[in-house]
Amino acid sequence: MRKFVSIIMSAAFVASLTMPVAVGISAPAQAAGKKYCQNWAHRYADKKTNKKVVTNMIIGGVAGGLLGSAFGGKKSTVFGAAGGAGVGMVSGGSKWEKYYWQGYEYCRDEL
Repeated sequence: MRKFVSIIMSAAFVASLTMPVAVGISAPAQAAGKKYCQNWAHRYADKKTNKKVVTNMIIGGVAGGLLGSAFGGKKSTVFGAAGGAGVGMVSGGSKWEKYYWQGYEYCRDEL
């Protein structure tokens, strides 16, 4: 009788070890949480747009400064550079939301 109980206990122990593995393999992948994906998408969008914003601000500032210099004096050069940099910042960051939602959907579907 002891041998029979020992075999049953051994089989139950082996089954208890293999069951979570079988369930873990057969279960579908779970999507990442909303808060995690919001943070991940925010970082993704920042990373994609930061270089573009800086580049567009520099280009806009230089172009605005040159136009201001061509049409007026020192004050219009500074005003043109500031305005050009502002326009560059807006145009560079205009795709941030697009990148955010792309990253969010990728995170919810793939991660």
